[in-house]
Amino acid sequence: MDLNKNTLSTQIYQILRSDILSQRIPLGEKLTLKTLQERFQVSSTPIRDALTRLNEEGLVEYYSNIGVNVISLNERDLEELYQFMGDLDSLSIRYASGHPRQDKIQKELEDNIARTGIIIKKQALSKAEVNQWIAASDRFHLIFYDYCGNSRLTGAAERLRSQLTIFSNSYEKEPLSQKQIFEEHRAIWEAYRNKDYSGAASLMKLHLKHSLDYAKLC
Repeated sequence: MDLNKNTLSTQIYQILRSDILSQRIPLGEKLTLKTLQERFQVSSTPIRDALTRLNEEGLVEYYSNIGVNVISLNERDLEELYQFMGDLDSLSIRYASGHPRQDKIQKELEDNIARTGIIIKKQALSKAEVNQWIAASDRFHLIFYDYCGNSRLTGAAERLRSQLTIFSNSYEKEPLSQKQIFEEHRAIWEAYRNKDYSGAASLMKLHLKHSLDYAKLC
């Protein structure tokens, strides 16, 4: 594989991250230096750097005398993940409500709802359109973090969101889940637009609870 030597570890990290999030590398898979060196045709140093970044992001785990494995999540792990993500997303809404530029938040939310609404009105989505939908759906949540004004909250959410994305990448491809997600996003936006910030936060927690139900089917 032809990689730019100046950014080897970054490129390897991005490739492996994409493979894990899309489950081309499945949950629980063991990652060995030998196999990765053969794949990327590089020394162990950039691979170790890439694996360290993946570990920091919560996508792989180090085990003494065993090596590195992609994370493995059971049903209890999923429940904790989605419950806590719901708490964090709800908190980001409450924090964002104190931002002085509510007009900017409202504009971004409105544009996001309009964009996702246009996509799901189509009878059948191409692969590119599905990817656009998933990115826009995820972006709806991130808007609140952009304006929450709390880097620790944002940092905690970033680590968990990577794990959550493994499952959302699967169930967000389905038309029925897309429709429900869109309707719930719109309800959250409408509550926020009407300055019912507590209501928007409660709807966000409910939204993550419903997303958990989809994740359990993956």
